[in-house]
Amino acid sequence: MKLLRDEIIRRFPEISPRLYGGDDEDSPYVLMYLVVSWLKGLSPCDLRPEVVRQVVDFGKWCERQPRGESAKDDILTIWVVGFLEELFDSDVTRPLIPHLVPKETLITNAEYLKTWVGPDDYQSALGEY
Repeated sequence: MKLLRDEIIRRFPEISPRLYGGDDEDSPYVLMYLVVSWLKGLSPCDLRPEVVRQVVDFGKWCERQPRGESAKDDILTIWVVGFLEELFDSDVTRPLIPHLVPKETLITNAEYLKTWVGPDDYQSALGEY
């Protein structure tokens, strides 16, 4: 997924040192993990408006991409599973969720999210709204 790798490098140059010289193009979930890992390593004070905007713009870009044939090449699925779900378990990244998902969508998908992120992390995220 060269497209995804190139977009991540463009939007998040901070993670470039964590990349593996192109080998990660075939591992889109690893690419998402690298961005989330970088975000989780920030302090809450580091989540300045420009970082939030960076994440929101990236989410919108992922949502606009053509759908793939499977979870391996569908950027929206990769973003939801490899990025969005990973934000729920960190006090640093959880405040990003209201910027990425409308509260109604979070509530509509409650059962799915409770299964994949856990009921406690789901409730904590809901408390961010």
